[in-house]
Amino acid sequence: MEFKNPESVGFTVYSKSGCKNCTNVKDLIKENNLLYEEINCDEYLLENKEDFLNFIEKNAGKSYKTFPIVFYDNKFVGGLSHTIEFIDKLLVSFEDNF
Repeated sequence: MEFKNPESVGFTVYSKSGCKNCTNVKDLIKENNLLYEEINCDEYLLENKEDFLNFIEKNAGKSYKTFPIVFYDNKFVGGLSHTIEFIDKLLVSFEDNF
C-alpha cells in the first residue's frame, strides 16, 4: 500500500474516523481560512498500521502515534495543541507582514 505524502503547500491533516481532535483541528484550520487537505487514515490503519506509522516517523522525523497528525508545507507540526500554537504564530507573522 502506498501512503499519501504531506502536501508541499498548506496543511495536511492525517485523520481517522470518530476522532474529536481531528474534527477540532480541521475546524480550526477552516475558521482561519487556511488551505488544507485531509487524508483519512482508516484504511491505512486497518491494512498496514506498522508501515503507516513508519511512514509518519520518516516524514515527521520522530515517532508519532496519535491523531490528528498535522504537517504544514510538508513539515511536521504535531497534533491539535501543537497546531493551535502553530496557527497562532502563523497568523501573527501574516499580520506583521501587512
